[in-house]
Amino acid sequence: MENLEQVKLIQGGMGVYVSHWRLARAVAMQRAGITAGTVSGTALDVVYVRLLQLGDPGGHARRALQALDDKFGVAIGRKICDKYFIAGGKAPEARYRSAPMQIVQRHDGSRTFALPNGSAETVLLKLDDDIIELLIATGFAEVWLAKEGHDGNIFINFLHKIELPLIYVLYGAMLAGVDGVVVGAGNPDRLPALCQQLTNHEAVVHEISVLYRETGEEFAIVFDPKQIVDGKFTAQPVEKPAFLAIVSLERLVQALAESDTAPPDGFIIEHHTAGGHNANPLGPPTRDELGQPIYGERDEADLAAIRAVGIPFWLAGGYGSGPKFRDALAAGANGVQVGTIFAMSEESGMKPEYRNAILSAMKEGADDDELVRTTTFSPTGFSFKVAQLEGTLSQADVYADRPRICDIGMLQQRGFNKPDAHGKRTLFQRCPSAPVASYVKDRGLERNTEDRRCLCNGLLATVGLGQVKKIQGEWVEEPAIVTLGNHLDGVRRLSRQGQVPYHVEDVVADILG
Repeated sequence: MENLEQVKLIQGGMGVYVSHWRLARAVAMQRAGITAGTVSGTALDVVYVRLLQLGDPGGHARRALQALDDKFGVAIGRKICDKYFIAGGKAPEARYRSAPMQIVQRHDGSRTFALPNGSAETVLLKLDDDIIELLIATGFAEVWLAKEGHDGNIFINFLHKIELPLIYVLYGAMLAGVDGVVVGAGNPDRLPALCQQLTNHEAVVHEISVLYRETGEEFAIVFDPKQIVDGKFTAQPVEKPAFLAIVSLERLVQALAESDTAPPDGFIIEHHTAGGHNANPLGPPTRDELGQPIYGERDEADLAAIRAVGIPFWLAGGYGSGPKFRDALAAGANGVQVGTIFAMSEESGMKPEYRNAILSAMKEGADDDELVRTTTFSPTGFSFKVAQLEGTLSQADVYADRPRICDIGMLQQRGFNKPDAHGKRTLFQRCPSAPVASYVKDRGLERNTEDRRCLCNGLLATVGLGQVKKIQGEWVEEPAIVTLGNHLDGVRRLSRQGQVPYHVEDVVADILG
């Protein structure tokens, strides 16, 4: 991407489909080159499978999938539509047909891959071909729709913790011409170099975490773009997107800048008050009277050290206003990334009933601490910000009444069970928010399941795509879980303390002037 340093305002990549293509497109079109809209790359396969089963309102999903087929002479999009599209939409009480769960399998060894560390001990893994095609297609579709009809910047956001789909969705986004890739929730070293490989459709190897492995063992998921659709896929080289790493402290900035492969093109320095997942506090864990983790001076980034690295950076977490934007520039930042204030705009993917509930609470006088709490709900182990709304998973009784189930599995951990009598090890995938017995069976500690919520189902429900289930003879939708940042002053200002809705153009004007 050219002219990355011209970008002053990046809209955050939030949740599952909150920062969907409509929001990202609206932001990118405000001040082309200055603003960047960001789509979330999380669970796009599930999102599109469910949109198609709702009858594809507006026809946008089918149009984008057709664009993939037309551009590259394939029938991937048509195959997906044939499998999942329901004309007129499913019945309200009918369950969604599930997108295939991402279960790793050993690579068959039909071809060799250049390993990043040169270790012969690396075990190569892959996903099923149909899953790979679905991930590529939905990454393409979301970016293609966001970029349609304008020349503004469109980024895509990933959680590094969600390792299995990342390289495939990333490739689909690159085929659609995505301008920037933003990765948080983990160390994204080697991913900038991987992006460069994918520009030429080269085979790539992405190391992933596996628990309880033998000494010296490494594991990686592999992908050869030239093997798509039985080796019939061909494409011209694509442009390399800018790569931005989300980090919280200067040490990771310095380490990534000195990467032995390729450094990021920029950094987003995210304060722990930002919405969604946050890095946990350094040092022994301590909590306040509400059970929230307590952050201290060691959790504040050293901006002077970050400036000294010499790579552009943006500040995030509490920078959703004109004065804070100017403070960021004065501190040497290139600009800011802003999430919460965009999440509450009319263009966001958040279900209107949740936006309205938050605005109503503001109008009734609720303060920020009452509205948003930092929790240990996430199966990842990261701190996670949750809006306190009746009827959602923020409430203990809603959590207690929901049967524990893991039927999507985006946040599953992978590991090996103990060897059997013959010395054979089996690979498991587990989640702390799944049924406790199944988690413990796969070498999990019961205490790690306490208070863990299912973010996959909860975040899909936040955008109106929650699964339907029958409880005590009544059909109900999965309860939502809504995430926002701690700083709601921008939302209060633009909504006039919860009284009126506002739009993307209001946010951009408020911050950039």
